[in-house]
Amino acid sequence: MKKVILLLLIYFLLGLSSCSGEANQEEKVTVVINEIPFQTEQYLRIPYTLQTWEYEKAGLVLEQIIIIDHNSKTELMKIEKADLPKIYKGPLPANLFFTSDRISHYYLSIQLPIPLGQSPPSKIYHRLIFQDTVQNKAITIEGAAFSPRSTETPLKIATPLKDNNMIFINQSTMGYHYNTLFFVGGNILSGERFAFDSLQLNADYSRYFDGDPKINESYFNYRDTLYAVADGIVIRIKDGRPENNGDAHDVPLNTADDYGGNYLVLDIGGGRYAYYAHCVPNSFLVKEGDTVKEGQPIGLLGNSGNSDAPHLHFEITDGTDILFSNGVPFVLKWYIKSGETGSGPATPKAVTNSMMEETTVISFQ
Repeated sequence: MKKVILLLLIYFLLGLSSCSGEANQEEKVTVVINEIPFQTEQYLRIPYTLQTWEYEKAGLVLEQIIIIDHNSKTELMKIEKADLPKIYKGPLPANLFFTSDRISHYYLSIQLPIPLGQSPPSKIYHRLIFQDTVQNKAITIEGAAFSPRSTETPLKIATPLKDNNMIFINQSTMGYHYNTLFFVGGNILSGERFAFDSLQLNADYSRYFDGDPKINESYFNYRDTLYAVADGIVIRIKDGRPENNGDAHDVPLNTADDYGGNYLVLDIGGGRYAYYAHCVPNSFLVKEGDTVKEGQPIGLLGNSGNSDAPHLHFEITDGTDILFSNGVPFVLKWYIKSGETGSGPATPKAVTNSMMEETTVISFQ
């Protein structure tokens, strides 16, 4: 009888050990940021951030991420090693302007594009393929199951610019600005997430300036009018900072706040703030405390701050600090798709309640 009890106890402990191992494997990869999906003229983009364990300390190299529909088990997206987004790992690089937390996990941000017209997944999970450099074999870890926020819609705003042949870059992508994270005060902050940088192209989309690239006036968009994207109150203006000379990037940046150059922050209600950066010095058409209406001119596009060429850096956040807040997804109420940078002009098409892909050229006139 004692032998039977002992065997049962061994089986029970083995069972607990096995279950514990499975749980630990599941917890190796989790979703720590789950954003509201936003639509472009081509895709519904599902944005989120993964947290993993420090797998490199075990001699593992991440080779591939496969995103899978939890219900149908079909593959939604495969990210190869060469296309992996930026991975944040400790120790984080030193910064002159703030002190980063020590982190004990890895972090990477993904945008899952679902073609319009295709039913979005109600739940997804991930399969991560590693190469074990110690044992020279492949290892597969599955986890990070989550449900996209399918019942919520992103903020709808008017355009901050109203010109032709424009591209809004660095938003519908897993690159910069989308993948920027800050680890400060025990928080994971994504102040630049969903920000875009605007450029204006010529008629055949081949250039965004004509003449000397060191002269701001050579750029087609320089001194374009900026507009309020919604009704709101101007709560902050930084002005009087010099501009870079074209693509020279020759203005010194002495504080984190200098990176925005001359900028304006508009409180549009609901804990949301519209941020306009790199403006022309002394060009603001409003002042702090002013109440503005959607579509009202507020300033001029310039080349101040951390800028390689005249452009508008625009974002919406849940706080008044461009960096130490969280970016908020948004869509434009209306624009005209006039072509693609790779293929050139096409028949104009009106698009509503969407952002655009990084190669999409848009107009408002």
